[in-house]
Amino acid sequence: MDKNNYIPSIDFLVAAEKYFALMVENLQNPVIKENHLDILEDELLKKTRELARLLLQGHLDSRGDGDIGAMVISSEKVKLIKRRKTSRALKTIFGQVKSSRVSYSHEGHQSRFPLDASLNRPRGSFSYGLPQMVVQEIIKGSFEESLLTRERLTGVTIWPRQALEIVKQRAMDFDSFDQETFFQIQTEELLLVPIMVLTTSVQGIVMRRSGLGEGTRKLQSQTNHKLKHRLSKFDAGNRKPMAQVASIYFMERFVRQPEELLSELWRKTAKRPRPLGKRIWARVEKSSSFVLSELFEEALRRDPKQGKEWVVWIDGQEYQLHEIQKRARQLEVKITIILDIIHVIEYLWDVAHVLVEESNPSCEQWVESKLLEVLNGRKVAGSIRMSAAKRNLSEKPLTKVETSANYLTKNQEYIDYKTYLHQGYPIGTFVIEGTCRYLVKDRMDITGARWGLEGAEAILKLRSIIKSDDFEDYWKFHLKQEFDRN
Repeated sequence: MDKNNYIPSIDFLVAAEKYFALMVENLQNPVIKENHLDILEDELLKKTRELARLLLQGHLDSRGDGDIGAMVISSEKVKLIKRRKTSRALKTIFGQVKSSRVSYSHEGHQSRFPLDASLNRPRGSFSYGLPQMVVQEIIKGSFEESLLTRERLTGVTIWPRQALEIVKQRAMDFDSFDQETFFQIQTEELLLVPIMVLTTSVQGIVMRRSGLGEGTRKLQSQTNHKLKHRLSKFDAGNRKPMAQVASIYFMERFVRQPEELLSELWRKTAKRPRPLGKRIWARVEKSSSFVLSELFEEALRRDPKQGKEWVVWIDGQEYQLHEIQKRARQLEVKITIILDIIHVIEYLWDVAHVLVEESNPSCEQWVESKLLEVLNGRKVAGSIRMSAAKRNLSEKPLTKVETSANYLTKNQEYIDYKTYLHQGYPIGTFVIEGTCRYLVKDRMDITGARWGLEGAEAILKLRSIIKSDDFEDYWKFHLKQEFDRN
């Protein structure tokens, strides 16, 4: 049966019943009975999709054209007295369907379609189910591969530009969803969890020139490109605006001794408490200041009476630290700021590679020794400088040592790890580093990917919702918002 020549039946089930009878009859054909399983699966997928399309088409036919036989009053209290009958096609997960509909209009006022309102029909040419599938695929992998997968399963062709618009449209309720469906503690388990962790970081995204901000675009235009046919590492850096990533969750106390943490870091023997009630998100259109404001607002929604211990992780960025301190003062909340231990370890490795031969086993021993001193509350920046002074180092390695020592000195207030471990606080940003990799880098940094600002923001919003296990709730909320808009 040719779906393009389908003529609606008076009884909307007749066409589907006939098609189903043909499917059953076809399966009894002796030739078909000789087919391999892969062929049977492929044919049945296509035919069951067509059967579902006929059922949907018939049901739409049974709903009529929306002619309510009375005048329609617009939102401006104007009588829409002109009636006109049109037809409209819609691409669904089963294929394309068509329906007739009556519009009510008046000069200078927007037309009204009662049938569209009854169906909560989307404004574009795609149903809700098809964009939902597209979104769930595209936020995981490349546009081309995702769309080919959808086409194989639905028979509907969607072009990359159309898919990008779908993603933008479906992410449009992200902000209002956050505001109206904020986190609510629902279990005694979470009520008793003492620690709430706030953390943030950044991850670069390679942008098309049109997607760059004014400052980044100016810097990029002033760059003398070193290579003709591709971007060098420096040039690519000027094409990477930073996505600000934020995460918040609850955590049980995990009291340890410095030696225990050292064993965990080196040998990965300990089992940390898992984060509870975790929510993550990332923004590239908004400033770091805006995202940090969102982070603290979310924290207040979760703990309005400030009964939990607020732990805020930092990586040593001065701007980020100042913004966090400013937000805490404005909201009059008590926070404990902790410098991520992973960043401290990296700076110690930088020094070790200068003071000890990199391939020498004692290089690792040096880092382990200095790290244990740091974990026990000792200041190591001075001893690092003294060790460097005893060697006749050239300017470059000496600068590297001094940079590391300055980093430790500047952040001394936030590396009281012995106290933090005693209080059972987490001291490493394992969650946010993994979040940056999964949420941003794994999708946005696919080879050859170049993003526009709106498209990147939409993808990040939807990936944030899925990673926070909120997609089903968000989609219901989005459909309700669509109904109100329609």
